[in-house]
Amino acid sequence: MSEFDWVKNMQGGGGGGRGPEDFQVNIDPKQVFPILWGLIAAALLIWGGASSYYTVEANEEAVVLRLGKMNALTGPGFHGKMPFGIDRVFKRAVKTVHQAEFGYRTLSAGVKSQFDYTSPGVIAEASMLTGDLNLVMITWEVRYKIKKLEHYLFKVRDPKQTLRDVSEAVMRIEIGDRSVDEALTLDRPAIESAVKAKMQAGLDELQCGIQIVKVNLGRASPPDAVRDAFSGVNRAQQVRARIVNEAEGERNKKIPAARGAADRAVKEAEGYKIGRVNRAQGETEAFVSILNEYRNAEDITRRRLYLEAMKRALPKVGDIMLIDAKEEGVLKLLDLKKGGRR
Repeated sequence: MSEFDWVKNMQGGGGGGRGPEDFQVNIDPKQVFPILWGLIAAALLIWGGASSYYTVEANEEAVVLRLGKMNALTGPGFHGKMPFGIDRVFKRAVKTVHQAEFGYRTLSAGVKSQFDYTSPGVIAEASMLTGDLNLVMITWEVRYKIKKLEHYLFKVRDPKQTLRDVSEAVMRIEIGDRSVDEALTLDRPAIESAVKAKMQAGLDELQCGIQIVKVNLGRASPPDAVRDAFSGVNRAQQVRARIVNEAEGERNKKIPAARGAADRAVKEAEGYKIGRVNRAQGETEAFVSILNEYRNAEDITRRRLYLEAMKRALPKVGDIMLIDAKEEGVLKLLDLKKGGRR
């Protein structure tokens, strides 16, 4: 049966019943193999063309492995590579800053973000022992980005988990070196700087290819079981601090006033001393000069001193009596103040 007869039978052109032999198709292998090889060649061509290039985004880098060995590290743009899986490309966003959360988890971010602080894994991360053997709850986040893509991909089995392990170990060491009061007050800049430096050193030693951008400390609080006791202690400390501050303020007002009064009294005494000394020196110098003049001319100086003394004394005398030692009587002088001029 020819191909045309078979088609006619399928369309109902022949009469009578049809057996299985009526549906047999005779295919010439010489016609099939060229078509098959053409399809294979076309598939290989399409596969080779599709696998001979790759594109790297603006914030990405790509590592090219050729037969399992690193061949190239490429940046953003369109790049060619060996097809058929000879070259394999691994791309990661190296300029994007990623975030790792410790002691809490963000359930939903937005205007009213929701966080998980109560799941067992989160509580285990946040629970830390201080240097004085007290328990505190610390939350923090680490912002990081990929520094060396080849190390990030091939040096460590799980770089993200390694980052979490290193961060948790470093933070526990830092909190363990402090008392509970220091841990609760949290000298944030110092702790953040120390944790960042130690984390970076540990990750570089492990060749994780990660760069720490920032470590942000969150809240520090006592466990729920002892929170009331800690709150009572904090309130007592606040009252004590307030009383101390008030006392310090009162002292700061009283002490400067007392010091000012003392300085003023000292200055007045020094001024009085200087005045008395100067007056005494002046009087002494005047007396010495008069004494020298008296010694040069005793009679004249004696008379002048007498006359000057009388000049100063007589205006203050009411009645003047002249007494002569040779006479027995007393002669009253004319009282010039009471009308000597008539």
